[in-house]
Amino acid sequence: MPKLLFAHQLRGIAALLIVITHYFGVYFGAQAVVAGVTFSPELQLVAPNWVRHMDFPYFKGPFGVALFFLISGFVIPFSLQKNSGAGFLLARTWRIFPTYLACLGIGLLATYLSARYWQLPFLLDLQRLLMNALLMHNLAGLASLDTVNWTLAIELKFYVVAALCWRAMLGSKPLVFAAIAAAVIALDLALPSLEGIPFVYRVLAGLGTDLNYVLFMLIGTLFYQHYRGLLTLSKLATGAVLLLAAFIAAWHFGTQRDQVPVLAEYYVYALLVFALCYGVRNRFRPVRVLDFFADISYPLYVVHALTGYVLLKVIMHQGLAYGYAVCVVLAMVIALAWLLHKTIETTSSEYGKRLAGKLRRPAAAPAAA
Repeated sequence: MPKLLFAHQLRGIAALLIVITHYFGVYFGAQAVVAGVTFSPELQLVAPNWVRHMDFPYFKGPFGVALFFLISGFVIPFSLQKNSGAGFLLARTWRIFPTYLACLGIGLLATYLSARYWQLPFLLDLQRLLMNALLMHNLAGLASLDTVNWTLAIELKFYVVAALCWRAMLGSKPLVFAAIAAAVIALDLALPSLEGIPFVYRVLAGLGTDLNYVLFMLIGTLFYQHYRGLLTLSKLATGAVLLLAAFIAAWHFGTQRDQVPVLAEYYVYALLVFALCYGVRNRFRPVRVLDFFADISYPLYVVHALTGYVLLKVIMHQGLAYGYAVCVVLAMVIALAWLLHKTIETTSSEYGKRLAGKLRRPAAAPAAA
C-alpha cells in the first residue's frame, strides 16, 4: 500500500541505525560483551577520532528498536485482518523462525571459527542454545547468544496478545488495552514478593520484561485504528500518551528499572518521529536505496551482530585499519542479508501465508432476506 510506504522505509532506517550503533559504538564501548559473545579476547581497542561523528545524539540503536516496535504494532493488525488467530500465529512463526535460525546458525559458525582463530575454548551450553533458538531464553533467565534476539522474543509475545485480543486490535476497544496495561503493571509490582520462589520469579520476571514493551507496541496499533477510521485524532493522541505513560511506569516498576533514565527518552523520540511520518505519510515516495534496506531489514538486523563482530576483530587483527575493515564488514553483512532475504526470508514467509490461508477467519454470513 502506498500509504504504508512510510512504515516500510522507517524500518530500513531503524535497521541501519542499529547496525551503526553496534559497529561504531558497542564494538568499542562494550568490548567485554563483544569478546564474550564472539569467543575472542578483549583487545583494548581505541576508536579513531572520526568515529565520534557517528554518535548521533538522539538517533541511536535504542531509537531504532523503538521504531521497530511501533512499526510492528502498526502493521501487524493488517495481517490479523486476513487470518484467524491460529492462522496469524502460523504465518508469523514461518515469518520469524526460519530466517532467525539461519542467522543464528551463521553467527554461531562465525563464533566457533573465532574461537579457533583466537585459540580459545568454544563452550556453548546446550540448554542456552536450545532456549535461544526457541526465543525463550529470557524466560529461563539465560543470556542472549547474539545480543539482538531479545526484541524477537518481545515480538512473539506481541503476536500472542494480538491473536488473543484480535477484536480489540481490529476494532476500538480501549478498555481492553487499559486492562492489558493494568495487568502488566500489576505483574511488575508483584514480582518482588515472588523472589523467594526462584523458578516462578525467573519466568514471570522474563515475561513481565517483555510485556512491558508490548505496551509500547500497542501505541502503533492505535495508529492503525486511526488509519482505519476507528479513532479520531484526539483519541489517538490521548491513547498514545496514556499507553506511553503506562509503558514507562511498567518499565520503572519492572526488573529493568535502572534503564529508564537512560533509554526511555529514545522511545519518546521514536514516537514523535513515527507520529510525524504518519502525519505526512502521503508524501513518502519510493527511494531505491532506502527501500532496499527496508526489504532486507529483518535479516540484516538478526545477522549483523555476531557475524559482524567476529569479522571486524579478525580483519583488524590481520592488520587492516578499522575504517577499511568496517567498510568491508558492512559490505559483507549487507550482501549476506540480501542473500538471506532472497532465499530463506521470502520463501518461508510466502509458505507461511499459504498455510495460514487455509485457516482464514470465516466471513460473516449474509443477513437473511
